[in-house]
Amino acid sequence: MSSRTSVRLVATGARLTVGIVVSAACVAGAVIAIPAAWPTIASAPAHTTVTPVAGDTLLSCAGSFLALGRDAAQASQLSVAGTPKLVSGASEGANLTSTELAMSDVVGTGAAPGFTASAQDREPALAAAAQSVTVSADDLSGFAASACRPPSMESWIVGGAGTTGSSDILLIANPGAVTATVTFTEYGSAGGTHSSELVVPAGTQSTVPLVAGSAGESSPVVKVTSSGAPVRAALQSSLIRTLDPVGIDVQDAIAQPQKDSSLLGVRALVGSDDDDNASTAVRLLAPEADATVTLQPRNAATGSKVGDPKTVKLTAGQVGSVNFSALKPGLYAIDVKASTPVVAAAWQTTGFAKGSDFAWMTPAPLLTGTTAFAVAEGPAPQLHLQNASPQATTVELTPLQGGATQRVVLQPDGAATVALSASTTYTLSSPTSVRAAVVYSGIGLLAGYPVWATDAAAAPITVYQR
Repeated sequence: MSSRTSVRLVATGARLTVGIVVSAACVAGAVIAIPAAWPTIASAPAHTTVTPVAGDTLLSCAGSFLALGRDAAQASQLSVAGTPKLVSGASEGANLTSTELAMSDVVGTGAAPGFTASAQDREPALAAAAQSVTVSADDLSGFAASACRPPSMESWIVGGAGTTGSSDILLIANPGAVTATVTFTEYGSAGGTHSSELVVPAGTQSTVPLVAGSAGESSPVVKVTSSGAPVRAALQSSLIRTLDPVGIDVQDAIAQPQKDSSLLGVRALVGSDDDDNASTAVRLLAPEADATVTLQPRNAATGSKVGDPKTVKLTAGQVGSVNFSALKPGLYAIDVKASTPVVAAAWQTTGFAKGSDFAWMTPAPLLTGTTAFAVAEGPAPQLHLQNASPQATTVELTPLQGGATQRVVLQPDGAATVALSASTTYTLSSPTSVRAAVVYSGIGLLAGYPVWATDAAAAPITVYQR
């Protein structure tokens, strides 16, 4: 082939290559350009925001204090040992009605009182109730006070014992209109769990001896879960040492495990270095994962730290305890900070001999805005306040039945104690997060309970139209 022919072939090939490239580019450009040139049509679906009407507020009280096995021929029989004194109140205009839950497994006229408060202007009613009871008998003696609480689908009982001398009873109230199936999961100091179930009919309160699932266990924790309807769980405790009664208590349930909580109203009275007979101690459980927990006592009047913190390592599912009996006599908060969520409660006692009393204190939840709380009848009631924010705040306490407002200034992370009037309901208002607990103390008398927020209003719902 001649050189001229070769040149023509090369040139022709080059032109073909360039043409193919240019054509491909034009096609690609057209493909890209066509959708870009088309108009975009978009329409947002029609929607509106609706705030559901708040439902009625249901409050269930623990009711009559019960004695187990007073009839030697029927050791499992429950009978009424003490009738509580109630106090209740609601904001102006709220319709507060009383109810009673039947207790079919109790001999006598025992009943669990409750209250229903109707919503106002799509907001839950500000309502509160509490009860107290004093018992003085050969087999039971002491003072107990507790708040009336709304039911929930899950709660935790951290307290009581299944050992000799303890007569502890789980109280499960179903104030709704649907039967509830309740599952109990018991944890102990050796690890492992035990589960059982109970059907609680609507409009009733059932009882379960704690020893039924925790026999021989000195440090039980019970998780209470419900299906079908929410229930209110509480623990009634009594203790006998060497045939002498040494106290009673009615204990609140805990809503859920937390990494950061505070036990308010913890009273140190009697020093003891014996971990098995501590006068002030904190029971702990990390239900899901191992945890490192730091516990820091604080002065109830100022919020200042007292001593060095204590650190404990918890194995998941195994109940632990920390002794605080070395604290000087006084009222404290104990802050609980954990690496994984835990449940905790504080035990306190006035002594170990006849005529003593004891109480359990559970974590006080965060409160913001306005809530209502009731102060049951009892000796020298006080409100223990703790500022849970890093800024100063002013807390206002106003009797619902009318009266002067008390204003309490809390410094950042500070605390205070305020004298309260017994048999009175109050509103507590704070622009920032605070914690609060009602505490009682007298000669051989001890009790307390945290202040819980009024039921939250239903969250707004966005409704879309097709």
